[in-house]
Amino acid sequence: MLKEVLSSALLMLIMIDPSDKILLVSLLREDFHIEDIKSLIVRANVIGLLLLFIFAVSGKIILQDIFHIELDALRVAGGFVLFKIGLEALEGGGIVTLKKEKNILALAAVPVATPLIAGPAAITASITLTAEYGILISTLAIVIAITITAILMLIALYALKSVSKTTLSVIIRIIGLFIMAIGAQMMVAGAGGIILNIMNATTGA
Repeated sequence: MLKEVLSSALLMLIMIDPSDKILLVSLLREDFHIEDIKSLIVRANVIGLLLLFIFAVSGKIILQDIFHIELDALRVAGGFVLFKIGLEALEGGGIVTLKKEKNILALAAVPVATPLIAGPAAITASITLTAEYGILISTLAIVIAITITAILMLIALYALKSVSKTTLSVIIRIIGLFIMAIGAQMMVAGAGGIILNIMNATTGA
């Protein structure tokens, strides 16, 4: 079980991608006080945690019982989304745009909690992990990944001067490549599952 939790947490952490959240902190540091940014980090990660937990618990039920979407179809669609997100990160190096707000906490829910933390990649991963390993492992993975993300953002708040935006951009591009690979692997696995189901149904008929 420990192996599944750790591998799932690593996958979720890659999907959340803390590197561009660190870049976000560096941008906020230019206009806001440290204490306000700390409050934003805590609030945004709590909201992101709740959103991912909701999708982890109810996502499979909504997809399969209401919309009758199979897990393999979700893998293909989710893999395509991940591939696209990874490609954008690889090409852009993490472009963060923020609407000017006088109150920094107004940014906590949107865009920080969603889509920057609980974005399409993380949501897809939370649903897929629940379907494959169960709600306990999925929940533990989400908690671990969100906790690490929040800690890294808080550390970055006090260590920004030693980390250049160019370095962060390079890191984001590297992570983007991994996300593309994971997305491609998900599409292949999903397509393979769909083909296998069709072959079994044909054989059974």
